[in-house]
Amino acid sequence: MKDFDFAQIDAIINARSIAIVGASNTPGKFGSLLPASQAAMAFTGATYLVNPHAKEIMGQPAYPDLASLPEVPDLVYITIPAHRAMPVLHECADVGGRGAVKAVVIIASGFREAGEEGLRLEEEAAGLARRGGFRILGPNCFGIYNPRNHLTLLPGYDLSTVPGDIAFISQSGGFAAHVARLGKSLGLRFSAVVSYGNGGDLDEADLLRYFAADPQTAIISGYLEGTRDGLALRKALCAAAAAKPLVIWKVGKTESSRRAVASHTGSLAGSAEIWEALLRQSGAISASGIDEVADIIMALKLVGRHPGKRLLISGGGGGLGTYAADLAAEEGLEVPLPAAETLNRMQEALVRAGAAPGNPLDIGAPLIPLNEFEGAMRAAARDPATDLFLFDLATNFAYGLAGEPGLHLAADTLIKIREESSKPLVMVLYSRDCDAADLTQERLVRELRDKFLAAGIPVYPSMPRALRALARINQL
Repeated sequence: MKDFDFAQIDAIINARSIAIVGASNTPGKFGSLLPASQAAMAFTGATYLVNPHAKEIMGQPAYPDLASLPEVPDLVYITIPAHRAMPVLHECADVGGRGAVKAVVIIASGFREAGEEGLRLEEEAAGLARRGGFRILGPNCFGIYNPRNHLTLLPGYDLSTVPGDIAFISQSGGFAAHVARLGKSLGLRFSAVVSYGNGGDLDEADLLRYFAADPQTAIISGYLEGTRDGLALRKALCAAAAAKPLVIWKVGKTESSRRAVASHTGSLAGSAEIWEALLRQSGAISASGIDEVADIIMALKLVGRHPGKRLLISGGGGGLGTYAADLAAEEGLEVPLPAAETLNRMQEALVRAGAAPGNPLDIGAPLIPLNEFEGAMRAAARDPATDLFLFDLATNFAYGLAGEPGLHLAADTLIKIREESSKPLVMVLYSRDCDAADLTQERLVRELRDKFLAAGIPVYPSMPRALRALARINQL
């Protein structure tokens, strides 16, 4: 197993200067997309553009090589094809003395995953890194997104510059970018997102150990295809899960997907049974898909680990409560009877026909008077027999007043009650309108979602997703 150097990796993640080799004025190339993305993020350090065939790129001076730069950059990003990358790596090993360049990010594919010649190139690159005292991220990756220093080598202009405490590592560059963008829309803020591709040098074990020790990271998550060092990964998973909540999405569970893994990053996917046992024994939370990763992170962030399995479920309509209770049981969650005093308070609050105090709690919507709604919700939030309050809100219903005003009043009421209660509130929020052209409902869902998220209340678009996330954060 390789030696672990926290300070070395920290200097890479928090680079103070970068050089983009292969920078270009040609639209559509990574060499043009990445400088534009970096400029949009307003990196706090220096950015140098390297291209021997250009004097100026995007209004900035271009340099012919690394030796001509005003300083040796911490991070060198190579956007040119694999067979042309070796001379640049030689230059990285020579410029400024051993260890002057902290790391090289190689975006190109065509290495280990491409066969024997690609493997030779990857081994040559690793040898140059050892000689020059730098590390390699990749090949076949996007690189680093770090809002702490406004570094983004993920393509795209729409990433948040607000730092947070969630880390995401990924063998897929596309999924790394997707999670970063999804996090922005859900209010999930990152300490860093790292796309590491083949993991020819810095790999999943190194990054897990780094984020486990990083004081700026509270939750670790990742997308894994496979590994080349199972023992090192096992130790890293156990250490990371012991330090912080760890969410892992592992693919390559079928024969066809294992073939895809081998051709994508050249990793050994392994059997599904071994991976499931490894994740379970390490204490990691297993996820499936980007949405589920985000759902679990949101629950961890806004509800916390092991909040309890006893739910009080409420909403408008008896059918949805019955459906939710079945789903909860399937996920290993409980929907117990409320305490006697809770039932008394519910009965006092809900005096109209159609309401059914209990758990699930049917409030008899739509158009329930606001005072009845508030009384029932306060009773639910105070119930000592349950750990979590789960409320199903469809934007086609209204509370207190018809239409949008009633829904916003209901949301404000729930937020106020959550602030007064020690019991976490989880929202299921959606529209029952089947007309895809109804932009009013889409806007309303977005407004209400943003309101709940701003108040620290997790929001899910469906009952199955909410219950699955709550089951995962209770997983031992």
